[in-house]
Amino acid sequence: MSKEKYDVTTENIFADLGLDQPEELLARAELMRQLGDLIKSSKLTQKEIAKKLGITQPKVSMLVSGKLSAFSNDTLMHYLYLIGCDVKITIKKPKVRSMLFKRKGRFAVNR
Repeated sequence: MSKEKYDVTTENIFADLGLDQPEELLARAELMRQLGDLIKSSKLTQKEIAKKLGITQPKVSMLVSGKLSAFSNDTLMHYLYLIGCDVKITIKKPKVRSMLFKRKGRFAVNR
């Protein structure tokens, strides 16, 4: 009987892969996932969605298929805003000024 090998990962696949800016990538992936889900549930065609977002149909296809490299976090937040979502950004400062630049902050997308 052969044993399968596997790696235990963290909650951030981008960090596990050693990619730069893994928290930003994870936030972008979650923004894109939520946007894609909303687009799919809208029952509109990609052409109709494109017109409402002011983009081309191929760009909508990239959104729905999860082409992360094609969109910035800002762009995804703008599209969420355009389709009627409330987008809220919260900045939590370190409790003491001496903690500035001691560690990196965190990005998170909440539903």
